[in-house]
Amino acid sequence: MLCHTSTCTMDTNEDAGRFVVTGSDARLVRVTDYALVRVTGQDAVTFLHGQFTNAIQGLGDNVRSAGYCSPKGRLLATMRLWMDGDAVMMLVPKAVGPAFIKRLRMYVLRSDVTFECATEGVVMLGVTGNAQEVLASLNLPVPADGGVVRHDGLTILDAEVAQSIPGFTTGGRRALIIANADHTLATDAGDGAYWWASEIAAGKATVWPRTREVFVPQAVNFELTGGVVFNKGCYPGQEVISRVQHIGETSRRASIGLVAGTAPLPGAPVYSDSDEVGFVVESVEKEGQNLILFSSLRAALSGKLTLTPEGADIDVLPLPYKIATNK
Repeated sequence: MLCHTSTCTMDTNEDAGRFVVTGSDARLVRVTDYALVRVTGQDAVTFLHGQFTNAIQGLGDNVRSAGYCSPKGRLLATMRLWMDGDAVMMLVPKAVGPAFIKRLRMYVLRSDVTFECATEGVVMLGVTGNAQEVLASLNLPVPADGGVVRHDGLTILDAEVAQSIPGFTTGGRRALIIANADHTLATDAGDGAYWWASEIAAGKATVWPRTREVFVPQAVNFELTGGVVFNKGCYPGQEVISRVQHIGETSRRASIGLVAGTAPLPGAPVYSDSDEVGFVVESVEKEGQNLILFSSLRAALSGKLTLTPEGADIDVLPLPYKIATNK
C-alpha cells in the first residue's frame, strides 16, 4: 500500500511546474517538489521493469531516469530510480504522485509489490552545478557518472550535466542529496527554484499535471537524457515509442529558451508566426526573465518563436547534448 501523507501523495497542485525565484542561490538548494517512494516485495523489480521506459533490472549502484507512458506512448510521469538494498526507490514530482501510483497499483494484481511513502523525515537538496567542487568542499564523496554513493547517512545521486546560463545556473555536473530532515546541510539551503532552472539547463524534462499525456518521450528529448532504452522488452506505449524512434527523424524536440514576461505554465502554447507549434514543458521566472524548456516542431526553430501570437521573442539557447539531424 502507499501511505497517504500530506508530504508525499496529497500535493495535487495543477499549476506545478512553474517556478518563481523568491530566495537566494546557494551551493545547495532545498527541493520540496519531489515525493520519495519505496517499492518493495519479491516482484518489485520485475514489475517495475515491465512498466517503465528504462531498465530497472540490474540497477546496482546506478540511478536511472525513466518514464511511465500511456498505451499511446504519451508520458504520464517521469522519475529517477535507484536501489536501496532490495527496495527500489522512486523520486517523482508530488503533483503527479497520486495519479501515477494509483495507476501503477491497478496493474499489480497478484504480484508481491508494495508502495510506501518515504518522504516524511527526509530533506532533498540539489547541487545545481559544479558538483565535484561543491561536494568536495563539503567533504562529501562525488558519485560516479550515473551513480549513487552513500556516506554518513546521506544518499547522493549523480544528475545530468547542465548548460551554464548566467543568473540561473553555473552549469556542469549536478547532484541530488537525500538526508534526514534535521541534517546540518539543510540549514543554509537556498531557493529550490534554482534546482528546476538547472533541470531546464540540462535539457531534462519533467511531466507535470498539465502535461500528462501531451508528449511522447522523444518530443522532450527524454531518450537523449538517459530516460529510454530500446532493448528491454515490452512496457506500456513501447510499440509507439519504438516506431517514432526507428521510422525516421522525430518531428518534435525540446529546446531551452529565455523570454521576458510572466512565467508560463506547463502546457502553455508556443507560437511561430501566430501558428501554434508546441508547448511549454516547465519554466522558472527570475526578475521578469523566464528560463523555459519547451517542445516544438523542429522546423519552427528557424523562425520567430513566442509564447503568445504577439509576444516577446524566445531566445533559443544551446542544449548540453547533441540532437542528430538524420538517422
